[in-house]
Amino acid sequence: MIAIGPVPTLAAALERQPQIAKRAKFVGMHGSVRRGYDGAKDPAPEYNVKCNPKACQKVFTAPWDMTITPLDTCGLVQLKGDKYAAVRDSKDPVAVALIENYRVWAKSGGKPAAADTGSSILFDTVAAYLSFADALLKIETLGIRVTDNGMTVIDPAARTMRVATEWKDMAAFEDLLVKRLTGNP
Repeated sequence: MIAIGPVPTLAAALERQPQIAKRAKFVGMHGSVRRGYDGAKDPAPEYNVKCNPKACQKVFTAPWDMTITPLDTCGLVQLKGDKYAAVRDSKDPVAVALIENYRVWAKSGGKPAAADTGSSILFDTVAAYLSFADALLKIETLGIRVTDNGMTVIDPAARTMRVATEWKDMAAFEDLLVKRLTGNP
């Protein structure tokens, strides 16, 4: 299961059918362990957690095999320069649709020119990658606890999970992302 947003629906599902956690693997884009937004040196309450900490507490304590990409890694991915141009200028139908949607989103945010020069932060792509591989990331097994104010903190007494805490090779991930988005295997 790939979770790239807040998890109240997953928490409700666990309340109804707790056994689903024993039959699924969870990969999520959640939290901030050692770094905050834009690589800030201090952790921050990340949106997917802080908007419903109680739901996240339930999901983070369920007994599934769990891997997360916090802001420490997912908050750094942004295509720029030639890598972004390859996606922006691609004739692949997926890339064309993606850029068309990005242009609409950028315009609605008052920054239409943004779609010409680089991507937004591509948080969710790291969770998608972790659903099939992890070689480009440093993975630590950490006890992670969700506080009532939406922080994800390292706690040796908390349930352990796999946490993507650093990049081994973010440039190689960006190359992989460009290939996937432009239909070049």
